[in-house]
Amino acid sequence: MHTHSTGTSLAMRLRVDIDAGAWSPGTVLRQEELANRYGSSRIPVREALQTLASEGLIEIIPNRGARIASLTTSQVEEIFELRLMLETHLLVGAIPLHNKKTLVRLKSIQAELDVEDTRSGWLSGDRRFHEALYEPAQRPLSLEFVMTLRGQVQRYALQDLGPDTCRAEWKAEHHGLIDAVKEHDIMTARAILRQHLNATREVVLYRMTALKVLA
Repeated sequence: MHTHSTGTSLAMRLRVDIDAGAWSPGTVLRQEELANRYGSSRIPVREALQTLASEGLIEIIPNRGARIASLTTSQVEEIFELRLMLETHLLVGAIPLHNKKTLVRLKSIQAELDVEDTRSGWLSGDRRFHEALYEPAQRPLSLEFVMTLRGQVQRYALQDLGPDTCRAEWKAEHHGLIDAVKEHDIMTARAILRQHLNATREVVLYRMTALKVLA
């Protein structure tokens, strides 16, 4: 039991570092090096790598270890097509079931986001915002799949989340979503979400291009 929880916590630490760009896509991760880096034994490292492989963040290479997953442009396009379908479905299902309590939670998360000044903190808050936005739909499997899809591309978006980037637009879109949910305005909410996801997709594609140029 202890080993499992250690593997789980190590997966969280690895996920944060991957999102922060500690390793470039395609970088090979060696178990012994990770064990030394995080002060862990090999078993939790193996468990953590298996967890991240199931999320699509890394690829297990037989007899070689693991490597940071790389995405093609077409894969990114497909991920965002799936996200648009699933997140729109969840949003439409959630809006009629939102109430004063869920709206207070949504506004509270956004209030923290409004003053967040770190990229990793903003990304974590953004994830919590969308979870709270969709949870009333009561479709946990769909929500879990959406979060897995987010995880596969968020490390690219994270690199361009500085104070002077599109964070301001995303903030406005979040507030627009809250207002639309409050008014049970499904049409407006869907339009804002589509714009929100399209903007994120453009950031991811731009970052991928920049990384290829740097390579």
